[in-house]
Amino acid sequence: MSDSTITGTRNQAASATTWNGAATTLQVNQQVFLPQTPDGTVFVAALNAAANPSQAEIVLTSGGGAPTMAGLPAFAALPWVETANFHRNNLSITNISAVATTPVLVEAVGPGIPGVTPVALPDGTPVALGPGQGAQGATSSPTLQLLVQATGPTTAVVGVIGGPSAGGTNGKVIAVSATANTGPGGPPPPSGYYATTTANEYSLTFSGDGQPVFVANLSFSATSTATVTLRAI
Repeated sequence: MSDSTITGTRNQAASATTWNGAATTLQVNQQVFLPQTPDGTVFVAALNAAANPSQAEIVLTSGGGAPTMAGLPAFAALPWVETANFHRNNLSITNISAVATTPVLVEAVGPGIPGVTPVALPDGTPVALGPGQGAQGATSSPTLQLLVQATGPTTAVVGVIGGPSAGGTNGKVIAVSATANTGPGGPPPPSGYYATTTANEYSLTFSGDGQPVFVANLSFSATSTATVTLRAI
């Protein structure tokens, strides 16, 4: 992968900007480049921000791996989310949408990503998270519960990293105050999500595995606020 350009639509070279993972808007043929990722779970989120019904498309590249293409429908209620471990390689995201007036919102969030400085996540204490904000805490309990509550008028999307990894990652993405109930015990959730609920709260129980728990609000709207509470049970 080039760390400066990638061929976009209409055969134009994408203009690249060094990035820290924080939420940013990509116009067509623009690229953000994160020089190094941590060796651990990372959430990459993207949302079509166009005011017209055009579909957006992005491409992710990391190290020497094959690119990942993602189509982003217009007016989507939930952001597209990819949960991955890029193993300290670089990461770039490029907007390759066909229609020039199709901006895309993108972010990369996880422990060690420089765009997020997590606040403390004490056992049993509610922590408020605005879009793009994160929290991290640790507990010795073998079993944990995380309560996610939407506090704003719109859907809140929260990513949780904790417990044993499966396939190299240990992240789950939950949407509260969503338009459907999906996930364990119900219909399959949208791609990239663990569960969605029409309620304004969701409880996730998992093995602590003695490792820190990282939580982040992956929403892009300023009104998509949330409160998270980590409990040892």
